[in-house]
Amino acid sequence: MILFMRNSAMDDTTDYYMHYDATVLSDYYQLSDTIAEFDPGIKEYYWGISRLPTRYQTLLNIELDQSKLKKDQTQLYSLKNESIYILPFYSKEKAEIFFVIHIFDMKNETLFYQTWQNAFIIFFTLFLLIVILFIFHTNRQITRQMASFTSWLNTLSHFNYSQLQQEQTPKQLKFEELVSSAQYLQISLLAQHELQRKEQELLLREKYFIACLSHELRTPIAIISAALTLLNKSETITAKDQDKLVKLSKAHRKMKQLTHTLLHLWRGEQGGKSSIKNHIAQNKVFLLAELIEQAVSSCQQQFIQRNINFSVSMNNEASLFSQYELAEILIQNLLCNACQYSADGIVKVHLNHHNLVVENTVNEMPEGSGIAKVKPIPENTTIPKVNYGYGLGLFLAEKICQQQQWTLEMSSTEKIFTTKVTFNNEKDLSR
Repeated sequence: MILFMRNSAMDDTTDYYMHYDATVLSDYYQLSDTIAEFDPGIKEYYWGISRLPTRYQTLLNIELDQSKLKKDQTQLYSLKNESIYILPFYSKEKAEIFFVIHIFDMKNETLFYQTWQNAFIIFFTLFLLIVILFIFHTNRQITRQMASFTSWLNTLSHFNYSQLQQEQTPKQLKFEELVSSAQYLQISLLAQHELQRKEQELLLREKYFIACLSHELRTPIAIISAALTLLNKSETITAKDQDKLVKLSKAHRKMKQLTHTLLHLWRGEQGGKSSIKNHIAQNKVFLLAELIEQAVSSCQQQFIQRNINFSVSMNNEASLFSQYELAEILIQNLLCNACQYSADGIVKVHLNHHNLVVENTVNEMPEGSGIAKVKPIPENTTIPKVNYGYGLGLFLAEKICQQQQWTLEMSSTEKIFTTKVTFNNEKDLSR
């Protein structure tokens, strides 16, 4: 491209200067004058065809027929070692043709081309070398920055909360993106440590609460148990009082069972799976239908003023191999929770081989009704852990399911609240 542009420019320039020389010199010199500007082999000037050397006549092809001569037109002839420009300029004043000839040695042109080519190669090589050096330098800088960043991250993973607060961003980080990432990461780790700390505090508080509650309840329960034993042995108890005594005995048994469950759950959290294995001897086979019937009867007595109606559909042969007391408390609490928050007094219970589903309607009750307000939970979401429903009902249900590796699912539409328990039965006798 460079050579083509140069040749085109040289042709135009040569043609311009040859016309200029022809105009000036033909006007200045006479036909018989010696032209001082004559430079053999470079610039040559001739008056008339008769004085024009034979080699140029041959090039112009006018040796035999001079009518073929093209006047006032620059013609280029490229020979092996030179390029010859010939301009036959017709002078009207002198009525003669003035020949202007420019000769260019191809060796010089080749040297020029070679010089340009070498210059281009050197320039391109230098440019490529600079690009490679820049890439190498940039790559080395990035590698060093990433190595420093990675080392700093590895160090952060071993820091505690106070060390994270005091840690500064590495000074060797120069890239703004890495500095920003390091700062955001440090803030995130601090927030994560803070959340973990609060979670640990809540868990410890919960465990100590359960343990203290269980131990503190044992003393009054023991006193009530002793009193019931004495009352049962008394011969002065009337039939009317005997009925009340039976109810009191049931309440005492449930309180004792609840205390035992709380203590059992606390021990399970303290000892993990090993504690559960220690209680495996308490497991036995029982029918879930019996537990549901007992829970329904108990809820009808407990919520007699609300006139709860149960719609029960269950497989009477569905059995479970587990701890009877835990399953009893779980079912009792789920039904009590449904009765407490049922908007229309209807509770639906469905039981198949391994799934227990409890449903009740919910809405906002008017103030003064004595029933807590419940906001519907978005569909396919879990219940917030602060909303445990009736008393410790859902709290205990959640803890029991976690320990026994049962699945507890809670969902809510605009009007229906549903709890579903899937029992992972180790021994299924219903099949």
